[in-house]
Amino acid sequence: MWDKNHTEISVVRKGGVSSISTSTTRPSRIRPCMASRLSASPPVGRGFVAPLRRRPSSGSLTASTDQATDRPVAMSDPKVPASAPDSSSPVLLVGLGDPVSDILVRLDDPSLAARVFDACGISEPGGCVPVDSDDDIRSLLSACGEQWIAGAGSFDQASESFSEHLPDGNPMEPSYCPGGSAANVAKGVANLGGDAAFVGMIGRDDIGARYRDLLRLQKVRPILLEVDESTENDETTPPPRSAQCLSLVEKGGQRTMRTYLGASLKMGASHFDEHVERLAFEGGRGGDDANAKSSITPSSSTLLHVEGYTLYRPELARTAMAAAKRRGALVSLDLASFEVVRNCRAPLVSLLEDGLVDLLFCNEDEAAELLGETRAPDAFAREDAGRAMEWMLRYVQVATVSLGARGCVTRDRRGDRGVSPGAR
Repeated sequence: MWDKNHTEISVVRKGGVSSISTSTTRPSRIRPCMASRLSASPPVGRGFVAPLRRRPSSGSLTASTDQATDRPVAMSDPKVPASAPDSSSPVLLVGLGDPVSDILVRLDDPSLAARVFDACGISEPGGCVPVDSDDDIRSLLSACGEQWIAGAGSFDQASESFSEHLPDGNPMEPSYCPGGSAANVAKGVANLGGDAAFVGMIGRDDIGARYRDLLRLQKVRPILLEVDESTENDETTPPPRSAQCLSLVEKGGQRTMRTYLGASLKMGASHFDEHVERLAFEGGRGGDDANAKSSITPSSSTLLHVEGYTLYRPELARTAMAAAKRRGALVSLDLASFEVVRNCRAPLVSLLEDGLVDLLFCNEDEAAELLGETRAPDAFAREDAGRAMEWMLRYVQVATVSLGARGCVTRDRRGDRGVSPGAR
């Protein structure tokens, strides 16, 4: 599978034990963005919605009426489905990041794409731009549906909702999948046979419920906290909704994204407490007893994978990384974007200097930013990647730089190197 920088993570099982190996390419130039707000309210099936738990003194989470205990986290159904990882084996990877529901709309017809962009006020397709409210994403989806209907000439009236009047199987019908950089890594590991969990925060809405259900279908154990609406809401501001990213995908593969991070940004260091740590690293064993003794011993095969956007909340990143280190786990960090490196350089260096990161991933843009240089990605040579890795290896055990279509290079502190060609 591939993470944001298209690092291939291979999971190998031998004698019941899972291990990780990595190689890196990046087959396209599609990049996620650090954005602010976007939300929609797609229909949700009747999947399980986990009860919420909190300590009576906690104001960060909400407790459900059917099950309120003294624990501070919303967790998936303790009755694990047959498709879930075997809870008797160690957790191979724990992802930490923003649980972003991806809404994909294919615009295979160039004339339709042009009409949609015009209706949505998108003058420059491609890239990722934040939007400010739930109404924004609803309007964008409605515009997509209206333009398809106008082009087809089949209906007298434009649809108020995107899929209300679209025929079954229509390519314009949006598809939904649980996304986010760290969640995508967890999904890849789980679908390759490894045991994976994902930690993040959602809103108390149908979007978050859908995200939880779809993540479990991908064999990833969701550890999803929910925003406490009583502390977030006031008379003028509604509570934040679960994060979403609308992707308009053209025939050539170019994506135009509009993103809302909403509730995911509310997760802070205090939320990654002992109970969340136990649920993440112990595979959920011991039931709901917070005092249950862990049946897992620290293992070097256990990995915490943190997405770079978490650096905008450095204390959360530090708390989670320190928890992983206490358990003998490795920590990997994906730098996410050159803007993250530029805007979060001080907390990044602080985490590196404190020895909290073992594996560091970046692409050529992020590597250039680490070196304090600005250049076109195609002008970033492998020699430049070598200098970037030398900088990274001052702090970490393994450094990887992806070079787009040219593949990637990896080096560790012992001097061992790996080179992978690009995937086309």
